[in-house]
Amino acid sequence: MTTARSLRIGEALLGGGLSALGALIAIETMLTPSVGRSVVGPALFPYLISAGLVLIGLSLLREAFAGHIAHETGLELDLRAVALVAAGLAAQFLLIEILGWIPSAALLFVAVARAFGSRRYLPNAALGLLLAGGTFVVFNYGLDLNLPIGSVGEWLMPAE
Repeated sequence: MTTARSLRIGEALLGGGLSALGALIAIETMLTPSVGRSVVGPALFPYLISAGLVLIGLSLLREAFAGHIAHETGLELDLRAVALVAAGLAAQFLLIEILGWIPSAALLFVAVARAFGSRRYLPNAALGLLLAGGTFVVFNYGLDLNLPIGSVGEWLMPAE
């Protein structure tokens, strides 16, 4: 039987763990030699992630010590939704080299949308393709970081 006290302790442990992980990421980022002195560099995203983890962890700690817990009845886990997201991630991992970034990311988007309860597959696929195409353009042409086009995309593209 789950008690309110054990749930508060669990939430406090989770909050402390997230805060510690965020602090560890920030410290490791500070200790890593950086390239150049630009404001937006390779250390920006680890700092943003560490700040987000610390903020979420401190928020969970505050709620745990204030006596309010997120799930009064205990842990609620939708295994079907978790399985759909995991299957989408596995499919993207397995198909990204063959299909490329855009179709595999769109497939992941459809799987996650379905996990959240959407049954509109065609609009979800269209929105997934649009978002994946946008990220492809930003990363490949804006940031000069190459996302995979896939062997199918290379086969369809004319030779230069």
